[in-house]
Amino acid sequence: MTTKEELELVLQIMKKHDLPMSPILEYAIQEKLDGNTSSTTLPQKTTPAEETANVVTNTSYVDTFRNLSTGVQNGKKLPHKAVLLLSVLNLVDNGTISENIIHLDKTIANTFASTWGDYLHNNKIPSVWIPFWYMKSEPFWHFKALEDENILHNLLCFAGHPSVGQKRNVIKYAYVDEQLFSLMQNREDCSKLKEALIETYLR
Repeated sequence: MTTKEELELVLQIMKKHDLPMSPILEYAIQEKLDGNTSSTTLPQKTTPAEETANVVTNTSYVDTFRNLSTGVQNGKKLPHKAVLLLSVLNLVDNGTISENIIHLDKTIANTFASTWGDYLHNNKIPSVWIPFWYMKSEPFWHFKALEDENILHNLLCFAGHPSVGQKRNVIKYAYVDEQLFSLMQNREDCSKLKEALIETYLR
């Protein structure tokens, strides 16, 4: 059996049994078969493992958004966290939030109020600080300490709901998982996350 025949057999076996093959190995074998000895730039492409990881990450966060830890009233999940997340997604989408930093400020408060009014017309608009605080129970939501991490830890262990002043004195800002923030910045993924919130909590 010639070298060429051996290489062709290797390719046939790997494809038949759907065995993984790196792009570099596939390129080297094909180059040998073609007899191509010229210098060629390898095409950049996503490996199957990377593609799978992206899909899993996307699906995972969509599922997480559909299963937020919320109270239930009249058989429906309370929408407060969903409206906050939808507000954050809108601010990322329009470029207002360009870094993984969510401040306790008028921007998020006004966006929250506007988003609440868009979907829950006949309900009194609550304070954004309540869902902002209770998002601490979600695994993807985190707080950055203003100064002392120990003070923040003690505040997070507080069983009740601290005042806005208490939170401002301890919490510098909130942020989400880096993977989630990357998805938020992608228009298509951002739309999927929004739809998950709207379908689950606001319809």
